Amino acid sequence: MTTLRDIKVRKVDFQLQNGLPIRWFKNNLITSHFVDSLHLIFPDGEKFFIRSVKAHEIYIKDPELIRQVKAFIGQELIHGNEHKKFWENLRNNGYDIDKFLNFYNHLSYEIIEKNMNQLFGQKYSLAVTVALEHYTATLAKFAFEEMKELEGVHENMRQMLLWHASEEVEHRSVAFDVLKEVDPSYTLRIAGMVRATIALSSMTLLGFFFFIIEDIKQGRFFTIGELLEFLDHFTKLIRHLAREMISYLKTDFHPDQVEIDKFAIEFFKKYNVERGSGKLQAVV
Repeated sequence: MTTLRDIKVRKVDFQLQNGLPIRWFKNNLITSHFVDSLHLIFPDGEKFFIRSVKAHEIYIKDPELIRQVKAFIGQELIHGNEHKKFWENLRNNGYDIDKFLNFYNHLSYEIIEKNMNQLFGQKYSLAVTVALEHYTATLAKFAFEEMKELEGVHENMRQMLLWHASEEVEHRSVAFDVLKEVDPSYTLRIAGMVRATIALSSMTLLGFFFFIIEDIKQGRFFTIGELLEFLDHFTKLIRHLAREMISYLKTDFHPDQVEIDKFAIEFFKKYNVERGSGKLQAVV
């Protein structure tokens, strides 16, 4: 099942290198750091997605799916680059992120990915990518619906996150359709979800605690109000992820069953992101 969806590679620049405050997420230090941890793991995660899909390009016979794979790769490359720009902002704010990045990359890709591919073959990495793509599409839905398009978030970051979310919506079926061509095994798909869930949750939490510890070292602390607000957001997120997980476990699941195209369509209809400045421009 290959959906005829326009997947466009857009050149953007959201100016995340410097100037963003530490409490960029609605002036909440804890919530900011929770998403900061995703900024750290996403760029090399995007490279993992690309490797796992490219390894199976030769098995794809559908010309439309081949076209979508190329667009998927183009989008993921740009996603990683935009998140990496924010790394400089974090360094400028005093966070020794390279220490975490070196640990994360060595463990996740030099050890785990390498050994998993040797034990189970590259199809397993593709199944992990499919599951992680489901998670990113789910996060996109959460940002648009539950978080009201990230209302109150620092504008530059809000723009970038909604653009990323919209493109995740656009290409959410690509890796899934490649896996169906390669090996439609339900067992393989669920095994990929197990590893994806462990990897995403553990690395996100490790990155989160890394930032909290860095703040403590610098004498920077969060308030009770920030903690309570974060816990409210986090509880809603877990409930949202759990609902979407149930859908993924169905034997006949396909990403296109999750009706979220409207978010990307409306976003790109309303805003022009392909500008030299990277600022969203309302379409009039």
